[in-house]
Amino acid sequence: LCRNSIADDGLEMLIQSLPANVDTLDLRRNAIALARQLPLLRFKELHLSCDTLSTGGPGVIAASLANPECRLEDLDLYSCNIGDEGTATLADGLRNNQRLTDMSLRNSNITERGWNAFSSILCDTSSINATYNSNHTLQSLGSYGIQNPQDVQMMLQLNKDKDKSRVAASKILQAHRHLDMRPLFGRELGLLPYVVAWLEHFAKSRPDLKLSSIFEFVRAMPMKVTDGVVGKAKGEKRKLNS
Repeated sequence: LCRNSIADDGLEMLIQSLPANVDTLDLRRNAIALARQLPLLRFKELHLSCDTLSTGGPGVIAASLANPECRLEDLDLYSCNIGDEGTATLADGLRNNQRLTDMSLRNSNITERGWNAFSSILCDTSSINATYNSNHTLQSLGSYGIQNPQDVQMMLQLNKDKDKSRVAASKILQAHRHLDMRPLFGRELGLLPYVVAWLEHFAKSRPDLKLSSIFEFVRAMPMKVTDGVVGKAKGEKRKLNS
């Protein structure tokens, strides 16, 4: 449907009337402005390149991206005059999105400030839990002619790994040189074996991290550790005597 002067009213009609099995919509070089809220989440592929979006257009898209029912996997916004503010809005819409893998933002008047908006979305370093819950799905922001900040490009590359547990672990190990164990102390020593198993699986090259994490538990609960060691020794002694 390229080059047909389709505007927002036409897009709304298409959304309402197209059969459910139509999951790709190509509206390049039309008159789409997204000047009002329109649900875009039913499509898997949406091409809006060279449509001059309104200042509120990125917010309309972001609302669909933030919806848990959003099916979008490929979104083409090439030359859509997004700008830095619009880019920040789009990035925020992707905070909890687990479907979109490709979003082309080439030639959209975006500076380094705009691209940096994706940094905390792809790897939120404010806490280990925040890093774990970052976006591990988005893989591309466009190819030719885009100069993404190095950290953003690195995270996009990491996201190409299909094992999302490994992606999350890699980001945690890169972003946190020291793992704060204090939030786990409420379970006393119950979580320590899981922590050790996780580190042995994902951080084989970081034995220092394993030792420092165990040390935090020992320092926080010395008597619990001592009781556990003594109890185990007594159990072994009873086995030998029997």
